[in-house]
Amino acid sequence: MLLFYLSLLETEEEQSKFEKLYYRYNALMKYIAFEILRDDGMAEDAVHDAFVKLSRHLDTIDDVADSKTAGFIIILIKYISLDKLKKRKRCTICDLDEVADDRNVEEIVLGNISAQEILEKIASLPDIHRDILMLKVYYEYPDKKIADILGISHRAARKRLQRARSALAKLLEMDGEY
Repeated sequence: MLLFYLSLLETEEEQSKFEKLYYRYNALMKYIAFEILRDDGMAEDAVHDAFVKLSRHLDTIDDVADSKTAGFIIILIKYISLDKLKKRKRCTICDLDEVADDRNVEEIVLGNISAQEILEKIASLPDIHRDILMLKVYYEYPDKKIADILGISHRAARKRLQRARSALAKLLEMDGEY
């Protein structure tokens, strides 16, 4: 399977980086996918989809062994697996137009507390909020790239981000930091 992924890449540098990613994270990705899906075949499919997506985002990875890379890969495989689980269960998602957009929360929060405090608060949020905020704040990905990574529409990514920011603001408000 590795040969297939390597054939997707153009340069030897990309192939080398991808090969390192593959050997370093393949087992972890399979474990995470299986824990979510509880099905070997679906877990393999999720890992495959994640590696194909990783091949398109190699330029964003600087150091294969970096914790930032590990976090990115964990978020990626988790969301691909959750998406497969939703499709399997045929879950419905609420209409994103029902919730008002609030773009000022991030500006207010960032102005009042340190980046480290924000990261600590983000880490305590539920997965769906934590992951999208980490992609936005820590990895500094634009909304469109986040949407592509999570396998959702740009509009859905913006709405999830808005909801995550609101959840973070409520958490900070409860702690008296905002």
